[in-house]
Order: sequence, then C-alpha cells, then structure tokens
Amino acid sequence: MKNLIKNYKIEIVIFLIAIILIVFNPNKAISGFKYAIKTFFNLFPIIVSVAYLTGYISEIIPKNVIIKIIGKESGVKGKILGGIFGTLMVGPSYAFYPFFAELINNGANVGVIAVTIAAWSIKIQWLPFALSILNIKFILLLNIFIVIYAFISGYIMECFLDRNQFD
Repeated sequence: MKNLIKNYKIEIVIFLIAIILIVFNPNKAISGFKYAIKTFFNLFPIIVSVAYLTGYISEIIPKNVIIKIIGKESGVKGKILGGIFGTLMVGPSYAFYPFFAELINNGANVGVIAVTIAAWSIKIQWLPFALSILNIKFILLLNIFIVIYAFISGYIMECFLDRNQFD
C-alpha cells in the first residue's frame, strides 16, 4: 500500500480533487470529465507515436552513438544540434518528455536536452505567419533572444543537474 501511494501520489491527489468537485458541482465536473476524455483522444495518437519513437530509438541507436552525438563530450556541437532539432520539432513539447528522458537515460547531456526544449519555442513553421503580422525586426530579435536563452539554459542546467539524477 505504501508503494502504491508513493508511486501514484499525483494521481491520488487528482482523484480526490475530482471527488470534491463532483460533490460540490456535479454539472461542471461532468462537463470537465467530457472535456478530459475529448482531450485524451486528441492527444492519444501523439502519445502513442512518441512512445513508439522512444522505443524505436532506444532499440536501434546504440548508447555510445547517442553519447557521441549529444552526450557530455559533444560540447557546443551537441547543443547546436539540439537547438536545430528543437526549432524543427512540432507538436506539444510535453508529449516528448518521455522521449527526452529516454535520451538522457541513454547518455544524452541534460544541457543538450534543455537547449532542444528551449529552442522548441522558435517554431520555424510559423515564421511566415508571424512575419505577415509582426515586423521582421521584432521576429528576428525575438528569435535571437530565444536562441541565446536556449544556450544559457542548457549551460545552467548542466551546472545544476547530472545525467545520473534521472536513473
């Protein structure tokens, strides 16, 4: 029972909050439940795709290759690769968190992963739309600051976190 509570404490808290909401406002609770089911089915294909990608990469790519490309010894090259990868990624970042955790468990540097996640906010696919609404100077400065922030956050994360903390 202790392990069950320890392993599922967030789910238990959410379940208790749901029960309290059902008691105090059942109509809103049912509406919220319907919205949650709809959101779950919208996200389900993405979650399954990322889970498959995570498993595929973990089985196909040897650990030493991951360490060589985006490991601690990759240095600035790994961070640049992470930044490029992050700007090209689409979809919700939270769906990829298990993927990033698997990469870290297989030897990826936490700084590279932090750069990847931070650079994700650039959204290259949305740049033409942003340029049509905002001016080029604004978009250029914003993306330069995002890149700078991504690299700074990568180096700061390396100072505070070690890959071994994810095991």
